[in-house]
Amino acid sequence: MNWKITEEGFDLRHPYQYRPWVNYLANGEYGMRISHLGDGYATTLEEPRRVITNYDFFTPNKGRFVFVKDGDSLWSPSFYPVKAKLDSYCCRHAPGYTRWTSSKDGVEVVSTVFLPLKGAFEIWKTTVRNVSKSAKKVSVFPEAEYHLYNNMSVDPVYYSWFTNSEYDEPRKTLGFFKTLDNDACYGFFRSLAKPDSWETSLRRLCGDGDIQYPEAVIKGRLARTNSAGDPYVGCFQYDLELAPGQEWSNAVFVGEGRETLAGCEKAFADMASVDAEFDRVVALWKKRLHRDEFETVKDPALRGYLQTFFPYQVYQQAEGLVRGSWRGYRDVAQDAMGLSYFSPEGSRKLLETLLGKQYRSGRCPRQWNTEGGPNDDRDFHDLPLWLPLAVAKYYANSGDESVFSMKAPWIDDPTESTLAEHLDASMEYCLKYGPHGLLELGKGDWNDAISAMGAKGESVWLNEFAYLGLAQMKKFRDEHGMKFRTDVEGEMEKLYAGVIANWNGKWFNRNHGENGYLLGGEDRIFLLPQAWFTISGMAERDPEKAKTALDNMVEKLRNDNGLLICNPGWDKFDPNVGNISALAPGLAENFAIYNHASAFGIYALLTAGRTEEAVEFVKKVLPIYKNPDQTRAEPYVLVNFYNGGYYPYKAGEGGISWLTGTVHWMVMSFFDHVFPRKIDIE
Repeated sequence: MNWKITEEGFDLRHPYQYRPWVNYLANGEYGMRISHLGDGYATTLEEPRRVITNYDFFTPNKGRFVFVKDGDSLWSPSFYPVKAKLDSYCCRHAPGYTRWTSSKDGVEVVSTVFLPLKGAFEIWKTTVRNVSKSAKKVSVFPEAEYHLYNNMSVDPVYYSWFTNSEYDEPRKTLGFFKTLDNDACYGFFRSLAKPDSWETSLRRLCGDGDIQYPEAVIKGRLARTNSAGDPYVGCFQYDLELAPGQEWSNAVFVGEGRETLAGCEKAFADMASVDAEFDRVVALWKKRLHRDEFETVKDPALRGYLQTFFPYQVYQQAEGLVRGSWRGYRDVAQDAMGLSYFSPEGSRKLLETLLGKQYRSGRCPRQWNTEGGPNDDRDFHDLPLWLPLAVAKYYANSGDESVFSMKAPWIDDPTESTLAEHLDASMEYCLKYGPHGLLELGKGDWNDAISAMGAKGESVWLNEFAYLGLAQMKKFRDEHGMKFRTDVEGEMEKLYAGVIANWNGKWFNRNHGENGYLLGGEDRIFLLPQAWFTISGMAERDPEKAKTALDNMVEKLRNDNGLLICNPGWDKFDPNVGNISALAPGLAENFAIYNHASAFGIYALLTAGRTEEAVEFVKKVLPIYKNPDQTRAEPYVLVNFYNGGYYPYKAGEGGISWLTGTVHWMVMSFFDHVFPRKIDIE
């Protein structure tokens, strides 16, 4: 096996070229995405974000690359971009850092990328060892391509007009600066050791070659060119002579801001300070990810996953780059729910953000733009209803009574209003019923792909979801003295009646279109309304229907790779339902194991006490139980979906790693049910 998950992280010993197995790093000010091949990018995290280093989402040719020139031999410890055959290769992705340890022809290179505890920059340490029995003369070239814009995409004209560079020899720093629309910024590429040469022009670096075989590196001499009008890179050259057993180490710093650079210089003046910071970063992440419950797990592989990437994925979705340029309202609400088990203070900050992104009417944006552009204001009617669930989870895991008296402004009104006013606005906006006793969809509900039901279309799941939100508000009122305008009990009765009216004898329907079209009737079953009848608490009022709904959910949606989101899927477009039928069958929400929905199913089964079935699907969702030769995805993080196998050769392939609310619902499944009830997953 070419990979192994340990209690420290994930080790990969084969440089798969077509599987971008990635890691995310973040420290609250700066974040980066890095793959096992060395490709990746970085941005600041304060909104509006700025992209510091460049990235190509389709070809791994921009990242944190080290070129090693050993005589006529050229190679990279991350395999890319040179792609030369290596004598040994190991990439370790771990919470807080990524490291490559590779060797060729008696030279071993250890390249480690991590972020300091504070500061809008990254640290890149490289150690070169002569493990041969003879002296070695090698040249080492660390290289990264800069961007310095608030958007991933720029026209080549951007480089022609608005960029310039410099080399500050006393500070051993390459600087990149631009002014565009009165927005000035400064990127830096700083070295601890004095370089023998440097380059800032991507064009001059590559010459008549490309990033795989850059001409200047092959010739062994960088040209000391200031880039003015070219795409620009930071690249240093170090010419080394190493006796047998001798090693050389250096650190390079990549970041943004002249004040940031000054702080970096003050904090890191030598390799000892770099090594000490790395130790602090590793220790901090170990502390942040720890829960005593993880120590009780017998299986070392499962224990290693639970102690590392399971909670680390929660943190990175909640605080890092995984959410990308856009932050979704329902996504951040679930980030707050999952994060509350590990960092209540971080969860509280997300709650404050959610309140501040709500309109006074109660409506919420589908997504807000972290780069400063216009928001995505599509009117999905589930969005405001996530707020009471997020508050409830935060309180359950923090015991912080002050949350019930918190105040926050609105996105369109700076007046601070109480949490109760925000929750009332949420309910008043969403509790609008159609002729079938169900809540109106607006643009849609949780499943964005069901897009053609019409604004006056109705949703069974929305009734169940709102019911749980009102149940939480009832607790806030009865146990913590909050006062609401909303008629909590009266609305709960109406919601319940609407759901029961949509029982078809075997399962609950999914939606009614405003044109009269029924989705999820006797010809097609959807997972969500079956699971959420139990999760919502409605099951307590009709246990028989709840059992039958879960029975049919398991029978009709069980798949070798998990629980299907619906069955059957679509192989041609249906204008009555919209985008879900336009998706390739087997992918995402169309006849796939959409893991977020599967996690709802698991949580419902655990809530109902159906442990054996729940464990079956837990093991089908968790990545460590998957075969990466089938999934072609990282075996250490949850993915958005597994292909449902409409086309059998695609069955089980994973899609969209890291970015999924699945992880939060799996955290809740473990801490709300598995650990308290001592359920054995092995």
